[in-house]
Amino acid sequence: MQNCTKDDDILQKGIVLFQLIVYIPVLSLGIPLTMTAFWVFCCKLKRWTETRVYMINLMVADSFLLFALPFLIYFNKYDHPVDKLCITIQNIYFTNMPMSILIITLIAIDRYIAIKFPLKAKILRSPLKSASICVFVWLTLIVYSYLRRNLDDRKEKLCFQKETVQPNYSMLFSVIFGYFIPSGIVIFCSVQVIKCLKKKMATSPHETKLIQKAIHIISVNLCVFVVCFLPFYITLLFRAYLDMGNRSEWTTLEDDAK
Repeated sequence: MQNCTKDDDILQKGIVLFQLIVYIPVLSLGIPLTMTAFWVFCCKLKRWTETRVYMINLMVADSFLLFALPFLIYFNKYDHPVDKLCITIQNIYFTNMPMSILIITLIAIDRYIAIKFPLKAKILRSPLKSASICVFVWLTLIVYSYLRRNLDDRKEKLCFQKETVQPNYSMLFSVIFGYFIPSGIVIFCSVQVIKCLKKKMATSPHETKLIQKAIHIISVNLCVFVVCFLPFYITLLFRAYLDMGNRSEWTTLEDDAK
């Protein structure tokens, strides 16, 4: 029992150290970059476009995530109990991370429609439609976050720390539908757009540099999307797998005891 406690303490200290290593650079770079992006998209640009609508929503979601990160570090370091502040920060964190992912997915879909189907794009795309979609996604995630919290029967005592081995099926649902399916859509749309741009590059030599720049931006965005989100969701998936294994072992032990 003492060894388990020591292992848990070592694991928790490792998590806190990892968060400090990752989140401090994220905060240091994220705050000025987000402020600059807000200034560009809200003040400098005159014309409303679909991309502008999506980017402003993405910056709002990223701003909430940056706001939650210091609390996340504090809660884990000092074993903060589950209280109203904890629940508020959890709702902010677990609403805005999938929101960022879904907005990036919408941008990829919008770009795919604009390049792959230029004629239909005039009917399917508009700033108002983009804004309506964003409002719908915001409301859906907020309602889902509220329902997930109220329907979850696990009684954790510490904020942002899972103490039980009971499988969290709502989290597994969030991992699959909140990241892996959107990531598949982003990868598909990005690859298709790059293929279309390469075909145009072959037919329009004078636009080669612009097309190459667009391909480079799309490729970098795809890599950043995978690098930034994949480790976190792989960790959640692995934790769900371990919990299911522990649950089955615990059930077997109970059956043997009977």
